[in-house]
Amino acid sequence: MALKFIIFIIFIISFTSCKVGTTPDDFDVWGIDISKHQRNVDWDVILEENTPHFVFLKVTEGTLIIDPTYEDHKDELEDRGVIHGAYHFFGHRTCGKEQARAFIKNAKLKRGDLIPVLDIERHRFMVDPKKSVENALKFSQEIKRYYGVNPIIYCSTLFYHKYLEEAFGSDEYTLWIADYRKKPITTIDWHLWQYTERHKLKGVSGLVDRNVFIGSKFDFNKLILQ
Repeated sequence: MALKFIIFIIFIISFTSCKVGTTPDDFDVWGIDISKHQRNVDWDVILEENTPHFVFLKVTEGTLIIDPTYEDHKDELEDRGVIHGAYHFFGHRTCGKEQARAFIKNAKLKRGDLIPVLDIERHRFMVDPKKSVENALKFSQEIKRYYGVNPIIYCSTLFYHKYLEEAFGSDEYTLWIADYRKKPITTIDWHLWQYTERHKLKGVSGLVDRNVFIGSKFDFNKLILQ
């Protein structure tokens, strides 16, 4: 019993140490996310300079908004063999199930693409947090019904703790946490960490979000639709 306890403690320390006292450069797997806000994106230049392991593209927002750059970026990434996926920006005023259907229709994800992402953030239209969480769950349920997996949940540390922690536990959902402090947050069992929104990448005009994944390239393959 004592030996098992010691082994357990060593495991906890090892797991914690990989999230504490580290910098983004300590993670092998990294990627970016792109929307219409990134202008003049040249994928040939990006891939020649420093190829990201993954790219997430914005496709939809609410039930009516479609990112005009999505299809072109998706086609270019497919032509170049870059692992990519799509994310949906949650609308607090519309039905979660209908938002999921809009995402499914426009994302056109298939095997080999990344698991869908639900980007949910504090917004001026979030007047009823409880209702927002209920609709986010409806979105997730429809995504799981169609794709067979729960979506990745993207949010900030504060937003997760304040609104989502009870409904979107890390035992069921892959968490992508936006936290722009100098080291990864330790209060959430996260898998993806957006550590900056001000990354400069040759081939993109302006700034871009940069993200890291906590595991190996092999582990990252678990986020690919089968």
